[in-house]
Amino acid sequence: MLVTLRLRFAPGLSVASSVPVTVFLWCFTLAPLLHGPQALAGTVDAAGPFAAVVALALLVELPLLSLALASIGLGRRVPLAVMLGMATLPWMVGLLGTEVLVGRAMSGLTRLSTHDTALDVAMSTGHAMAPRLLGAWTSAALLLGLSVGLALACFGPSCAEDAGGRRRRRGLLLASAVTAALASVAAAGALEARHFLEMLTGMGQVPESMREEWVATGMEAAARLREVRWLCTSLLAVLGIMLLARGATRREPSRPTPRWAPRLVPAAAVTALLVMDVHPVRSVAESAHITLPRNRAAVPTTLDMLRLLGLDVAPAQSSQMSNRRPTTTPTPNTASIIRPSEPRASGGTTS
Repeated sequence: MLVTLRLRFAPGLSVASSVPVTVFLWCFTLAPLLHGPQALAGTVDAAGPFAAVVALALLVELPLLSLALASIGLGRRVPLAVMLGMATLPWMVGLLGTEVLVGRAMSGLTRLSTHDTALDVAMSTGHAMAPRLLGAWTSAALLLGLSVGLALACFGPSCAEDAGGRRRRRGLLLASAVTAALASVAAAGALEARHFLEMLTGMGQVPESMREEWVATGMEAAARLREVRWLCTSLLAVLGIMLLARGATRREPSRPTPRWAPRLVPAAAVTALLVMDVHPVRSVAESAHITLPRNRAAVPTTLDMLRLLGLDVAPAQSSQMSNRRPTTTPTPNTASIIRPSEPRASGGTTS
């Protein structure tokens, strides 16, 4: 009887072990990603209390996702929306931490010169990327383990070679593909957060003569990361539409609502999460009032990178000042961040 019980629960246990094993192996990639344990410790310190919240979410989600996968391995049905919601919780916590840290930095800024303000915003935004990095990387590990578990469940006894088993196997494979695509988006977001963390926090250590090349190189790398991110997002959109279409083709007379209707809620939640991660500081920037002129030059500057994050730093100059300034007066631009000009006694020339 004991042998029979072990054989019965063996498929569920093998599927459930995929999440903790994947997370354990994935954790060893974080230190090399940040170029050493010292940089990892600095990132955790920059994240502040949100690093502990992300770790707590990981400890809570690990047994829950393992239990859900064990149930799937035993032939039970677990909504994919619930599992995706649990796996993306650290990601959401990281985005919340990024917005909170950027909000604190913005509230602490006062009237400074363009050069000082831009460097302060760059440094603060760079450190604020730490919670986003930790949260997205943790969710990528959970989603990858969940995808592996769903793929392993296709070989369980519940997916026998009959009509119901083949249909269940196709559904599990599609769910595994959707989860893997979402994991790739989370990993791309983590890589982007690491890039901005290293790029913006290192601005103060770069000599003034090399800042132009530093920022231009960073902008090119950020554009390439955005292309990879959009590629992963497009793949996720295609697979998500296929998942919704699969539910729309299956109508049961006993169900008053179609099977695809409950899946709209997780689809909307994932879409909102992706929109937040594309512009992680946009909501904070909308309420921030910082007078920073836009750059009209061809050379990319630090503020161009901040705008790529969604931080709108449009000028907040009064109409009276703009009316009094003649057209021949050169307006300040963000090139002073790279090559700060000599301090002047007045803010502009008068006719």
